[in-house]
Amino acid sequence: MHLAGRTRMAGSKLSRVREKPRRSSAPPRPGSTSRLAPREESFALVDRVYEEIREAIREGSIKPGYRLVERDIAAQLNVSRTPVREALRLLEAHGLASSVTGRGLVVTSLTPGEIVELYHAWEMIEGVAAATAAQNATNLEIDALRQIHSLWNPEDTARNLGRLNKRFHLAIHVATHNRFLIRASRIIDDSVSLLGFSTYSLPRRGHEVAAEHGAILEAIAARNPTAAAAAAHAHIRRAGQLRMAASTEGAEIHATADDYAQASRMDWR
Repeated sequence: MHLAGRTRMAGSKLSRVREKPRRSSAPPRPGSTSRLAPREESFALVDRVYEEIREAIREGSIKPGYRLVERDIAAQLNVSRTPVREALRLLEAHGLASSVTGRGLVVTSLTPGEIVELYHAWEMIEGVAAATAAQNATNLEIDALRQIHSLWNPEDTARNLGRLNKRFHLAIHVATHNRFLIRASRIIDDSVSLLGFSTYSLPRRGHEVAAEHGAILEAIAARNPTAAAAAAHAHIRRAGQLRMAASTEGAEIHATADDYAQASRMDWR
């Protein structure tokens, strides 16, 4: 796949996002809102292009530091350059892409300190979300959480576990019935896309998460906000400690599990 000049991303592919062909139509009648449709369709296309790139980053087929070349992405997705240009602006606005002198727009690389900060913020947000879901979730939403959790197979691939983990946490966010909390969770989720390797590739992590998700679920079902927050905090904290340790061993970053644990204990009020 070519997303940046001559650089080939191993194993990466973006689905082709096709623009709808233009349709001729009679001029709109006075008072008609049909003239807004093309604009709405263009917004939808930008969103689809954005999601394609974002998922490629999340799944590691486009890695931090790679150039995002408008022309190449448009050719691969079979769309014009306009929606790609707008999608790249969104990526930059959301912190997923950064302008680098001499290279143009590239996928953002997080520093060790930023990764520590991200996990701390993620832990706090997930704790609030779990506690709020324990208070606001409907019985149907709790049943949906149970259904998602029942699909968990610790021996599945890291990619499949990552996707199911995302579904589980999204269901919790929806169950908060708090649009601002959902929006904040989305911002964190965007940044999590930049973390690179999945901790689900680590030995036994799939089994650990089965128990961690189970604890969060049961606390929400019991309508216990305190226990739900504690379980969510423990879940994200463990993931952060594993990532720091694994990355340090691989000489990718220099933060340690102890650095993360210390940041998690800080009072950031």
